[in-house]
Amino acid sequence: MRLSIQAICNVGMVRSNNEDALSLGGLFLRDDETALNISTPTDGCFYLLVSDGMGGHENGEEASQYTLDTIQEQLRGIPPERFEDGIRETVRGISDTLNRRAAELGQIHPMGCTLTGVIWHFGRLWLVNAGDSRTYRFREGMLRQLTTDETERGITDNPDGSKLLLNCIGGGSYGRLSVSDAEGKLLEGDTLLVCSDGLCDMVPDEVIESALSAGASATDLLRMACEAGGVDNISIILAKIEE
Repeated sequence: MRLSIQAICNVGMVRSNNEDALSLGGLFLRDDETALNISTPTDGCFYLLVSDGMGGHENGEEASQYTLDTIQEQLRGIPPERFEDGIRETVRGISDTLNRRAAELGQIHPMGCTLTGVIWHFGRLWLVNAGDSRTYRFREGMLRQLTTDETERGITDNPDGSKLLLNCIGGGSYGRLSVSDAEGKLLEGDTLLVCSDGLCDMVPDEVIESALSAGASATDLLRMACEAGGVDNISIILAKIEE
């Protein structure tokens, strides 16, 4: 599978530090952007992952980087026949480590992060998610969210009606990872959009869909999120599956 990738990780318009991070098969980005073309391996690993350090928690940037670094270190060691169990165990171990680290530091709000994206692992394609960052597929003018937000909204959850995150990595959580077989979900001509909620909370899906239909780049989507307020860090991966 040949991918044309644009990726950008930006602090946004309001926050002073960037707790987001993204990784393109081990190429780590924060406060940076890149573009590359790559063929996914049939006998190895590649991935497009976004991790959003939890706003309001301490050391969110450490949590997101540690999560992506550890996945990079351990991914190739997972046997293909037990990928689902293996990647879940890896993320559970990451969550345990972050929770222990937070306890050692005496953090009131333990460091944590979300994770979303796709992993090519020895010829198989997998969709992974924990939290409220999102992975979408754009096909023939239609945008479809492939992941499910693990959140609740409303005044019964938070007094200001904001989101209540139901699952994450670290943050005092068990670190439950959703893993699903993505074979057949991506075709030539499709575009993957992997992003933190700094994009999708600022720009409605229908507006993103319209922008992608008009040929928007990752930089265009970043500009739209910033113009809408840019209240959170913004990470965006756009990956076109070339024909």
